[in-house]
Amino acid sequence: MNVPELLVGIDPLSHDIFDFLSTATDDVRIVGIHGMPGTGKTTIAKVVFNQLCYGFEGSCFLRNINERSQVNGLALLQKQLLLEILKQGASNFDCVDRGKVLIKDRLRRKRVLVVADDVDRQDQLNALMGERSWFGPGSRVIITTRDSNLLREADQTYQIKELEPDEALQLFRWHAFKDSKPAEDCIELSKKAVGYCGGLPLALEVIGALLYRKNKHRWESEIDNLSRIPNQDIQRVLLVSFEALDDELKRAFLDIACFFIGIEKEYVAKVLEARCRPNPEVVLETLRERSLIQFHECIIIDERPFFGEMVAMHDLLRDMGREVVCEPSPLHPEARTRIWNKDDAWNVLEQHKVSKSSMHTRKHSHAYFLVKLITNN
Repeated sequence: MNVPELLVGIDPLSHDIFDFLSTATDDVRIVGIHGMPGTGKTTIAKVVFNQLCYGFEGSCFLRNINERSQVNGLALLQKQLLLEILKQGASNFDCVDRGKVLIKDRLRRKRVLVVADDVDRQDQLNALMGERSWFGPGSRVIITTRDSNLLREADQTYQIKELEPDEALQLFRWHAFKDSKPAEDCIELSKKAVGYCGGLPLALEVIGALLYRKNKHRWESEIDNLSRIPNQDIQRVLLVSFEALDDELKRAFLDIACFFIGIEKEYVAKVLEARCRPNPEVVLETLRERSLIQFHECIIIDERPFFGEMVAMHDLLRDMGREVVCEPSPLHPEARTRIWNKDDAWNVLEQHKVSKSSMHTRKHSHAYFLVKLITNN
């Protein structure tokens, strides 16, 4: 499998996965790799696949399962799995249940290596690797997903996090300058661009490529635009995770993106419950499992000391959520479902321009963001 020329920050993790999977045992071992979009899950899976694939009777890398299954169905992926491992044409079938029978029957005695990349639903896993017994002794399976809840059967799971600042700067410079040395007047601008990307490899690659061979003036202009207009190539990838949510989870995600980042988890749960969500803890945990929010241990000193967890979200996910809210009415904040910008909020409240669509949200949240506005003035 083709991998990027420069790999930053993945060696320790890929070594751990390789060591676990390369151990000579007859059990079928399953590894799960999870994290938010753009963190490099697929790249790590490719690296490990390349290291291991020659030691098996057959191997198959099923890439981009979620998107391909929506376009062409799961039966086509089942055929690919059989074809690449058996090296011969599989029976012509269009029924997923028939494909399950064939996979189990033809692969259960073969020692195989299979990567299921970008799995989003349980039925996708069920169609391709329903049980360990489908593959022969000593087989190895790698699953990449945004949803850690799909990895309950995995023997080991690995969460991919954002790059450290020095790693992020190294990767960004590779894409922005290639082999050339950064100009002195671009060093500080590089740090600003890396700050926008927040350690997300996808963003570092996209923004670095955007600025490649541009002069200082263009760098300043492009970086300034990023703070106001999110990059669409990055947003498109992140939006996939949002679109996969049901309506209740979408509403909760947008509430958090607009109002509750850095707020204690207990308080957020109470507000979500007041917004007609009977199981707010389940909602928050589901968003965490899908790599859309995080819980950070913290000490909050406000009117009272608080020791516990606060809700966190990557800046680019926050920007994506707020862009979703703004998109239907970019020039008229009074028509949006949520208002978080203090100037927009004051203008709407002073002019009494509250639309029916925004009334429901504001009824439960206006007291919160008014307090925030007052403390920010």
